[in-house]
This record gives sequence, C-alpha cells and structure tokens, in this order.
Amino acid sequence: MPELVNMLASRPHLARLTQLVTGTWPEHADYLEKSYAVRTPALLDTSDAVAKVILELAGDHADQAAQDYRWLCDVIREEEFNFARTDAYRYSTFEETNRHVYSDDEFMQRYMHGLMFSHVLWYMHLSSLHFFLGRLAARVKPGGKMMEVGSGHGLLIYLALTELGMSEAVAWDISPVSLDQTKAALGQLGMGDRARYAIQDMHNVEAGGEQFDLIILSHLLEHLEQPVDALQKIRNAVAKGGYLFVNVPLNAPMPDHIQLLTDPDDAVKMVEEGGFRVLEIASHTTQAATLPRALKRKTAVTCSIIAEPR
Repeated sequence: MPELVNMLASRPHLARLTQLVTGTWPEHADYLEKSYAVRTPALLDTSDAVAKVILELAGDHADQAAQDYRWLCDVIREEEFNFARTDAYRYSTFEETNRHVYSDDEFMQRYMHGLMFSHVLWYMHLSSLHFFLGRLAARVKPGGKMMEVGSGHGLLIYLALTELGMSEAVAWDISPVSLDQTKAALGQLGMGDRARYAIQDMHNVEAGGEQFDLIILSHLLEHLEQPVDALQKIRNAVAKGGYLFVNVPLNAPMPDHIQLLTDPDDAVKMVEEGGFRVLEIASHTTQAATLPRALKRKTAVTCSIIAEPR
C-alpha cells in the first residue's frame, strides 16, 4: 500500500478513487498497484483526469459505487469460470440477456456503477480512453457534430465535447431509461444543453437522415445479434470525411455479451464487412500483457478501431 500511495501522490483524483475502492476492498490494492505500475506518465495523467469525471458522476453515491465495483468483479469472475469451462459466453441472444440482465433494475444499477469505476481502474479500459483522446484529436475537426449509440454514463460524449472540441452531441438508444441516465449524467457534468437524445435503433437507420462527423460505438457491438447489419446501416449516418470509433472486446465474458471475438482480425473483419475501411487499430490488454500472451491465455482485450466509410 505505501507504494500505491507514493505512486498517486501527484494525482489526487486517482488517489481518491483508489481510496474509495480499497476502503471497501483492501485486498484489491495489489491489483490496482499492478494496473498503475505499467502505465506511462501520460496514461497516469489521463487516469487522473478521467477519475475526476467519474468522481463527479458518482457524487454522493461514491461509496456505494465502490461496493458495486467489487460486486461487479465477483460477477465477472463467475462469467470467467463459465468461459473457461465452455469456451463460450453464457448467452447468445438478446432475448436471453434482456430477460436475465437488462430487465433486472437492481442488477443494472449495480452493473452500471461498477463499469463506471472500471473505466479508470482497469488498464485496458483506461488505455482505450487514452487512445480515443489522442488519436481522434489528430483526425476530427473541432466544431463538428458527434453521436454515440448506447452512451451509458455519457463519458465519451463528455470527452468528445470538452477534449476533442466537438460542438454538438447526440445520444441514441433503444431504451428510454438508458437515455434518461445519459441525460442526467451529462447534466451533472454541465453538458446537458449541448446534447440531444433520440430513441433510435441503429438497425433501422436509412440513407438521407441526419449525419455526423464522428460516430462512437463503444462496447456495443458485442451486445448485438447482428453487428454487421447494424454497421451497414449506421454507415449511412457518417458524414463525408467523418469517422467511426469502435471499442469492442475479445475474450471478455460479461453477463450481457453475446458476440465472442477471439482475435483483433475478427474485429477488423466485422468492421470491414459493415462497409468501413479500418484506418487505425490498437489492442489494449489486461494489465498491459503482450497481445500474443493475452490471446493465448484468453484474457480480456479491448480493440479500439478508427474507421471511415468505404
């Protein structure tokens, strides 16, 4: 623990988030120390900046969110045991995940809290955020319009508005409850008046509709039964000169994942079959393991892809 304290001495927001988690789960300190030790100074700076946003979102519920993060890790451990036994995810259809996960309000509240903390505490999630900020800043033009499908806590929308200089944001979802959560989160972060919200199924997007300079599909495609069809439809909404940003996991058993990808080539193939040309791809592994080692051991990897319509 002293090593962890020294590591975070100049990063107060990351230190506070870490304190919240280790306060309810002291044994997790070793994991967090390893997660932070492999981060470059630039990654630690991003960690602290994102931790500040997460703490604002957690607000008065920060202690409960820390407990829910521990609960989430226990849930994922059970999914990992099942994955090791079966070499498959637990569910394969949206109907199953909707029945067992999405329709359980208490489960979803704890699930979303835990995932919120994971954006900072898990190396692969933080590394993908760092890629999002660094690589898209070199491509997107400030002042453009962006859209995210399934925006959850609104974190990427917030970062696109504040760090990438986008002027307008739109959130799409098929769930009114989820959209209300995004709206509340962005309002809490002071961005409520810069976003619009729409009930929209990306499978039903037609040519000639609203277009965007940046479309984000972060940790979404693995939840869909027909991700290629969804990509083909969303292609109509990318403006000329615009970009698609995708985060999609490999070998990542979660309660609501139904599309199992096992190699970065699987992710590239899916995006290309959806009508896009991949411009950049980065693979973010658990605890910064080498990609070959992660693929061999079937530990979770997040693939970040920047693409443009073909």
